[in-house]
Amino acid sequence: MADNIPAGTPVTADTITASAPFTPMSLDEARAHARQRFKTRLEAGEKVGACDCHTEDQATVDPAAGPAARVAGVRFRDSGRTYYFGATDHHLHVGDWVVVETSRGREAGRVIIAPHQVALSHLQGELKPILRRLDDDDVRRMETLKRDASGAVKAFGAKIRERKLPMKPISAEYSFDGSSLTLNYSTQDRVDLRDLARDLGDHFGCRVELKQVGPRDEARLLGGLGRCGRTLCCSSWLPVYPEISMGMAKTQDLGLNPGKVSGVCGRLLCCLSYENEQYKQMKAVMPRLGQPIETPMGPGMVISLQVIRELVTVRIAEDNKEVVFSSADLGLRKPEPVAPKVFDAPAPPPAVEVVSPEESVEEAEAVLPADPSPSRSRRRRRRGRGAGQQRSGA
Repeated sequence: MADNIPAGTPVTADTITASAPFTPMSLDEARAHARQRFKTRLEAGEKVGACDCHTEDQATVDPAAGPAARVAGVRFRDSGRTYYFGATDHHLHVGDWVVVETSRGREAGRVIIAPHQVALSHLQGELKPILRRLDDDDVRRMETLKRDASGAVKAFGAKIRERKLPMKPISAEYSFDGSSLTLNYSTQDRVDLRDLARDLGDHFGCRVELKQVGPRDEARLLGGLGRCGRTLCCSSWLPVYPEISMGMAKTQDLGLNPGKVSGVCGRLLCCLSYENEQYKQMKAVMPRLGQPIETPMGPGMVISLQVIRELVTVRIAEDNKEVVFSSADLGLRKPEPVAPKVFDAPAPPPAVEVVSPEESVEEAEAVLPADPSPSRSRRRRRRGRGAGQQRSGA
C-alpha cells in the first residue's frame, strides 16, 4: 500500500491514503484498514481527535482530586469488562498480554488501555499491580490451552451423560498456566456436584471449578447471530448487560410479541437500550398521533411518525391529502443531544463462584408478559370486590 511513497517521507495516515489507489473492500477489510490507519497515526505521534492518546500520560490529573497512580486497562475476554491495575514498573503497549493478581488468583489479560495517570479516588476497590508481561512462549501456551478447551467440553459432557445429570455443558476455559480449569454449565434443577467435580479433577489432572451460568451468559459464551444478522453483541463487544424493560419496546413503538423482542437467549434484546434515550427525547418534542397541528399548508392531523428521521405525516384538513413534513418545517425544537453510555466500569475483578441464574444481574429485568393487558383473574377479583361492597351496602 505504501510502495510508491518517496524515500525519506514521513509515513502518516494522510500519505498512505493519498498514495494508495482506491479499491473496493469488504466490511472486515475496511475495519482492519481503519484499525491499521489509527495505529499508524498513533505511532507517528499524531493527535487523533480531541483525545490525548498521543501523549505519554494521556491525561492530566487534577491535584485537587488527591493522589494518583499510573494504571492500565486490562480485559480478560473479548466481550468482558475493563479493569484497572497498577502499571508503575512496566512499559506496556495496547495489545500486550500481562499477568495480574485477582481475587481468583493470577490471571492473564490483554491491555486495551495504555498506562496513564488516574486519581485513586476515581477507582473502586483495591488497586492491584500488574505482575509481569507475558512472553511469546506464554502466549503460545495459552493458545494451545484454548484449543484443548474444546476437548475438555466434550469430556465434561461425557461425564454428565455417564451420571445422567440434568445439566448442559456450555464451555471450558483454562487459566494462563493450565493450573485450573473452569467448566461452565446450565441447568434448571439443583444438582450435587461434589462427586462430579472430584471425578473431573482426576480426569484433567488440575483444579476444576464448575460454574453455573444463566441464559444470557450461555448465549455470550456460545456466540451466534442475532436478528440483525450480525454477531451477538454480548459475545463480540458488549462489556456488561444493560438494564432492559418492556417499557423500552413500548417507547420505540415495537410490537409486544415476546417472539419479536427477544434474543436467542430468550430474554429481552439488549439493543432495546441503545436508542431508547433518543426515542424518549424525540417523542417529548414531536406531536402525538391524532393530534391537530398547524402546518405550512394549513391545519391537519398527525397520522404517522418516523421518530428517528424526525418526519411527521399529516393529513391536511382542506383537501384530505397526506403530506410528510420534517420537524424543522413544523417549527419543532431540537432535542438535546444524548450523552453516550459508558459500559466499562473501573472495578476490580469479582471473585468467581457458582452463581445461580436467580442471583445474576440478567434476572433483574422485568418478566416479559404474554399479554400487556391486566389478567382475567385480576379483573374478576375487582368485580368480586365491587359486588361484595354493593351487597354489604344494601
